[in-house]
Amino acid sequence: MENLIETIEKFLAYSDEKLEELAKENQKLREENHQSPKD
Repeated sequence: MENLIETIEKFLAYSDEKLEELAKENQKLREENHQSPKD
């Protein structure tokens, strides 16, 4: 059980990092989309 908790904690820490990364990527893409109109 102790092992499981450790694994989950690692996973959550990793997820937070990934989410931050994805949020930055997303922001970048949005800015690019605003600069170039689709039509």
